[in-house]
Amino acid sequence: MNGLIKVSLILWCIQSSNTLLGYQPPENLETTFDVIIDTDLGGDPDDIQSLFRAVHYSDILKIKGIISTPNSDKNHHPWDTIPNVNLIKNWVKRIDVDYLRRKGYTHLMTEEELLLSVKEGSQSKGAPSTLRSSEGSNWIIATARNYTRDQPLWILVWGSMTTTAQALHDAPDIADKIRIYYIGSTNTLHDTESRNFVFNFMEKEFPNLWWIENGVLPKGSHETFRGVYQLGKQEGEWAYTSFITANIRKHGSYHAGMFKEKNGDIFPTANYPKNSLKEGDSPSLLYLISPVLGNVGKVNDPTQESWGGQFRHFDAKKYPNYYVDLDLPPKECQMTIAKWRQDFLNDWKLRWDRYEK
Repeated sequence: MNGLIKVSLILWCIQSSNTLLGYQPPENLETTFDVIIDTDLGGDPDDIQSLFRAVHYSDILKIKGIISTPNSDKNHHPWDTIPNVNLIKNWVKRIDVDYLRRKGYTHLMTEEELLLSVKEGSQSKGAPSTLRSSEGSNWIIATARNYTRDQPLWILVWGSMTTTAQALHDAPDIADKIRIYYIGSTNTLHDTESRNFVFNFMEKEFPNLWWIENGVLPKGSHETFRGVYQLGKQEGEWAYTSFITANIRKHGSYHAGMFKEKNGDIFPTANYPKNSLKEGDSPSLLYLISPVLGNVGKVNDPTQESWGGQFRHFDAKKYPNYYVDLDLPPKECQMTIAKWRQDFLNDWKLRWDRYEK
């Protein structure tokens, strides 16, 4: 075979097998997405698990803000005596992304960039009002105004919609500049008023609001997001109770002596299911990285299959950009994520291998 042809074929195979080989996409608008993460980190540790994944994928997901939002289950978690902003910053430091950058993964964001992006959102649940603005809601507004409908800012909501709803209340003009991927279900129950404000805003003021609601009520009726840990390939290292031990423990860094344990050894397991890799909010991340690394899905069309789930229009005529779980039983909704389990976990396994053992 001609040498040039052979080299071209090898390069094509690498690009076609990007998930297996940990392919690093170039930084351009076709393969990167600007996101704000609105998280209730400080409850079930699965938000910490998703934060690790978000930073590990900051070559694709350019994080413009990490907003702390209310959590209503603080009494059950020992670290919740720490203010949430400080808690988020502590876990960002634990990830030690600069260690990975020094190892050659320079497309990842810097620790300084990530720490500067952490903002305090709403501190209590409830419908937005003129007296409930926060640093976080103002940050969403200021950031979103740098975007357009064709080049939007993604807001990934991992808790109650309190802070995001406040931003829409204070600045309705950002509605055509953002896209929301919301993990609902229990999060909706924690602050139903804020979620309903967003729906009513869409209904009365801006029917074109772009919004995926993953986990519509009643709770347990669909919950597509649970497919990230339930169902799918659960044998051996791919089981939600085995992946951390097999692929995360003994990996990591000490952040140049800042911490006594490698970050892979203190990576938390979820409270429910107990001792698991849950990542209940990670479908919002997987939705965006799916077409880049898995060649599955189109971010502009949630009705297509993707690592982050498959969805349907709620009412295409009234709300052309509002998508909800498929009209199927929970297991079938969840399988739209679970069917890709080995693919999206294998790529993360390779990213954990970037650390020392």
